Amino acid sequence: MRLQSSLLTVFVFVAFSWPAFAADPAQARADYDRLQKWQFASAPIALTQAISIGRDTATITLTSGSVHLMQPTSSGRVTGLVFEGEGHFTMTVPDRIEVAQLRRFSRKDIASIDQKFTQLVLRASDDTLDKLFPAAVKEPFAKNAVAENRHNHWLIDLGTDVDAAVIAGMLNPGALKMTAAMKTADFGWVTYDYDSFRREESQLIRWDRQTAEVWISLDRAEDRSATGGPGEHDVRPATVSHLDVKADLSRGTWNPRRVGATEQLMLKGHYTIEETIAANIDGLVALPLHLDPTAQNLAATDEKGQSLAILRDHIGARSSSLDHDVYDYSFTLIFPAPLKVNESHVVTFRYELETPNYAFGNTWYPTVSEAFDKTTARLELKVARRNEVRAMGRRTTETESPDGSKNSIWLIEKPAKMVTFSTAERFTEVPLEIAGVPKVISFGTVTGLDPGTRIRNAGADVVNSLRFYQYLFDDKLDTQQIYVTAIAAGHGQAFDGFLHLSEFTYEEHPGATELFRAHEVAHEWWGHKIGWKTYRDQWLSESFAEYSSMMFVQATVKGGDKYYDEIINAYDGIVQGNLSGGFSKFNRPWLIEFNGAARARLGPIGVGYRAGTSEIPAGYEIQAYHKGPLVMHMLRSILRFKTHSDDVFVKILRDFVKEYSGKDASTADFQKVVEKNAPGNWSFFFDDWIYDSAIPTLRWNYKIEPNSTGGSRLTVTVKRSGVRDDFLLAVPIRVEFDGNRSGTFFMPIRKNEETMSQEFPLVARKVVLAPDHSLLANIRRE
Repeated sequence: MRLQSSLLTVFVFVAFSWPAFAADPAQARADYDRLQKWQFASAPIALTQAISIGRDTATITLTSGSVHLMQPTSSGRVTGLVFEGEGHFTMTVPDRIEVAQLRRFSRKDIASIDQKFTQLVLRASDDTLDKLFPAAVKEPFAKNAVAENRHNHWLIDLGTDVDAAVIAGMLNPGALKMTAAMKTADFGWVTYDYDSFRREESQLIRWDRQTAEVWISLDRAEDRSATGGPGEHDVRPATVSHLDVKADLSRGTWNPRRVGATEQLMLKGHYTIEETIAANIDGLVALPLHLDPTAQNLAATDEKGQSLAILRDHIGARSSSLDHDVYDYSFTLIFPAPLKVNESHVVTFRYELETPNYAFGNTWYPTVSEAFDKTTARLELKVARRNEVRAMGRRTTETESPDGSKNSIWLIEKPAKMVTFSTAERFTEVPLEIAGVPKVISFGTVTGLDPGTRIRNAGADVVNSLRFYQYLFDDKLDTQQIYVTAIAAGHGQAFDGFLHLSEFTYEEHPGATELFRAHEVAHEWWGHKIGWKTYRDQWLSESFAEYSSMMFVQATVKGGDKYYDEIINAYDGIVQGNLSGGFSKFNRPWLIEFNGAARARLGPIGVGYRAGTSEIPAGYEIQAYHKGPLVMHMLRSILRFKTHSDDVFVKILRDFVKEYSGKDASTADFQKVVEKNAPGNWSFFFDDWIYDSAIPTLRWNYKIEPNSTGGSRLTVTVKRSGVRDDFLLAVPIRVEFDGNRSGTFFMPIRKNEETMSQEFPLVARKVVLAPDHSLLANIRRE
């Protein structure tokens, strides 16, 4: 009994909470303001026995020490504590991909987390802390340095407003927010975060050198797949189905830090946006939304004109390292009464937002996190007299106001994942109508001589790539016209029937210019027609768009084969961390990381944005835009060597488009299409190149000997290193014979050293391992 008493713990399973009080926006706002003071009881509570708090696969144990409880909300709910003493954090990882992520980030050969900690800041939206510490929290309350440090870290570094999320967790049925920062023995401060509104609810995060590394990300237990990976459950709390936008874009300012080479004024936009929102959860009260963090004076009203409470932190006022006009990227909207599931409501948002001459992505209007809701829209856009504006959809009216400004109305009747517009002063517009493809209207302001020709050339490349893709994918776009607009920026972005092209692409660089423009056109299929299910599958958009544009350059541009090889070589250098791309216009030297240890920590393609690390924050860009196309090239090469044509590879692309048009696809869905057209188990290929980040090193040699038939006997030995033991390679080997004849066979590499012999009726003269960049590897002949 004495032993049992000494080991007694109180284990609290953090279950979903129900609302702690009825919907009251004013009270929710007051509680938020109270929580944001980060006040904790001055008097500590000494622990007399160990306490454990668990969620899913994570357990936090407070062994001994003292606790300071946070000032309660108006309902008496205690949502936080600060602990100092001896604690223990464990987290199992039932997913092989996440285990690999953990090992890569931690630099340790571990399959789970088992760490002691000395300090803890914990926040929870449910009644866990009330049950653990039932006595009332006593005044006085005061600032706590540890808590203040961690809350500022969550806000400024991680972009997470835990206070707003806690309020949302308290108000919404079945919702939970739990965040715990721990100062561990081996890894310093790490944060465990559980958010029931996130698709993968459990995460372990570590901040390292200005980068948030998500070490572990798991779907909740009830939704995980049989293999431990993410399931299909979608937890988005609401859906936006329509936008009614009134935007006054008639005023601009000169800002040399943000204005592009075309010297377009920054737009000081005033927006009034009515959004039709339907709850996906019965009883929803607090709705987290995203908006550009520089949007100012945000306000919202419901259908009755009543003001709605908004919880949004002014992050820029907290840190001298940020511009003062920066707010949290997320805000939480509080409704006065619980919403019924699938019942539509109209919310009107008003705010000011300064932008360049275009609307970026879907961040310029409020959106649901992790969602690309297909919305219809009505855009009423007001611009200055010197400007013209172009938007998605069709223009129904255009009038001039007495003040000299112009007003136009655009209707987007086909639901689109993102809505945008672009404006230009001193503009040029060139329409191009070619039978068989949508009408292309090229529009914008560009610098240099003969702007009309530059605008026309951009439109012509769009027309040509549309024709190529419609043939390649055996699929036509269901749109009547496509706008191509020049934007004052260095990037491009594709929308349904509307393309943003960087102002810098209007300087012609053969091969590179066509590649850039064709990439954005390819997104009309990869990204819009065929979406991606989760961030883990987003490479299906970017890698496929980039490789499709490479195929376009290869097939249609003069000297296309040469450019194609140059692109492959440049991307190989970026991925492997060398200068093999040299001074090629396709090279991206700023992405090249020469340090092998840093490259080894880079995540795989199949973890999306989480591929990046503190040493290589641009890891996702490297993997999705450069390694992904190399993987597609390897797949194409394998199939071509097997079948002596591109027919099977093209059939895979066409079937993928046909089967998943209008749907969101996953990597597993693409693998099924590959295996349908090239029968066999292709798991080895996806395990090696999508779910693993290692790049093999191959050292090889060969010997040619005469055989008894007058031909030759080839013996090839390959030594493999730098990859896991079960990393399977199918290595193409080309053999060149007398008489300008050649043949290719595959050598399977299952071990760190393999030897294979092959008999030929002809005399072999030359052997090439992995010809034509058909294998991503560091290859050297010994």
